Amino acid sequence: MNKQPRTLIIGAGPTGLGAAWRLNELGNENWLLCEKEAYFGGLATSFVDEHGFTWDFAIHVAHSHYHYFDNLMETLLPDGFYQHQRMAWVWEYGRFIPYPFQNNIRHLPKEYLWEAIQGILERPENAETNNFKDWILNTFGTGIGKHFLLPYNKKIWCTDAEDMGYKWTGDRVPTVDLERIIQNVIYEKDDVNWGPNAVFDFPKVGGTGAIWKAMGEALPQENIRLSTGVEKIDTNNKIATLSDGSTFEYDYIVSTIPLPMLTKLCNDEKADQLASQLRYTHVQVAGIAARQPMPEQLKGKTWLYCPEESSIFYRVTPFSEFSPAHTPDPENNCSFLCEIATAGDETMHDIDFKTVVLEDMKNSGLMELDPDKVHCHLMEAEFGYPVPTANRDELLNELMPLLLEKNIYSRGRFGGWKYEVANMDHSVMQGVEAIDHMLDGTEERTWPTPNVVNAGKS
Repeated sequence: MNKQPRTLIIGAGPTGLGAAWRLNELGNENWLLCEKEAYFGGLATSFVDEHGFTWDFAIHVAHSHYHYFDNLMETLLPDGFYQHQRMAWVWEYGRFIPYPFQNNIRHLPKEYLWEAIQGILERPENAETNNFKDWILNTFGTGIGKHFLLPYNKKIWCTDAEDMGYKWTGDRVPTVDLERIIQNVIYEKDDVNWGPNAVFDFPKVGGTGAIWKAMGEALPQENIRLSTGVEKIDTNNKIATLSDGSTFEYDYIVSTIPLPMLTKLCNDEKADQLASQLRYTHVQVAGIAARQPMPEQLKGKTWLYCPEESSIFYRVTPFSEFSPAHTPDPENNCSFLCEIATAGDETMHDIDFKTVVLEDMKNSGLMELDPDKVHCHLMEAEFGYPVPTANRDELLNELMPLLLEKNIYSRGRFGGWKYEVANMDHSVMQGVEAIDHMLDGTEERTWPTPNVVNAGKS
């Protein structure tokens, strides 16, 4: 083998770019990055529509568990970020409830507030926890489960909570502190600073995709092929066939494409059978662009969780609040990202998203926009979220060694299939760590040990 092994990177999202960046940083020139789309960024890319509005595919904010990632962001976009304090809310029962919901239940209608407190007080001691529903009820009680956590999670995951695991929650779901909650109720205090993204950065211009565009363009272009996918992987002879008809002989692959797609390319029956059992959601994002100023009640808010079944969306983001550059006329325009999920085997192609979203916003009391002053930019991803089902870890623990035996590192949101380490910082570092392990055996941390990584900055 050459001193510099030949490495094929599949996908130019944050993970693939992280792998390419690390190879280039180490002086390794023997690699090829293939991306089927004509742009960098994957799900974290940004688009500008024909009216001049900038759109992200859902919320992607820059917060970090790694010094390496911090330094990378500064290198890519020096002085190129706004810093925001997260002002997230739950929109339910016609009112705004600060997030985290469980710390701010004082905003609930009185009868529901008592249900939430009573549920906390009546939590069973030493109760057995077998799934995500058990974890919610045992940790938060029946009231908080009923009024937020169960309906919201069903809406975003399109999966019953009893069919999901619970060990993925980590810093994704804040736990409950009864004394703190009671103090918040008595002293009428809002408690909003929980979580790793309580403060986050966002590019001043170009949306989240500006990060990945800068990163991709800073790499050696002779090692990159956009608009070029991988059509077949001969794992015996280590030859990949590309969509442009060429082939690439590799020693290693870092793949960031969804695991069920990767195993089909490898024509591995056992791996394919395991990957086919992984569950995921489709996500449609309706970008709502309005030729009017931001409604007063939404100014300063970063995003809204919407658990009620009567609304098609599970989250609404006043996107133009993140940067004035997101609209062509910041004083007289505003924009929103409305996220809608369906199970992986379902589609919503026949829905008039503009009409449905505007009607749901109106009927829920969130806001009323004039349809004649609004246009909708629809974005869709077949793979939106990897669902942490109860059997996910069992499947991954059997599947990943099969791929690694073939010198294939499958990493990233859908390459690694671990939502708990699927933020942009996690994704970049999965690519970086895969290269370090491949080249010198340095132990990977992010994909194997999410709880360790999420416990503090490294």
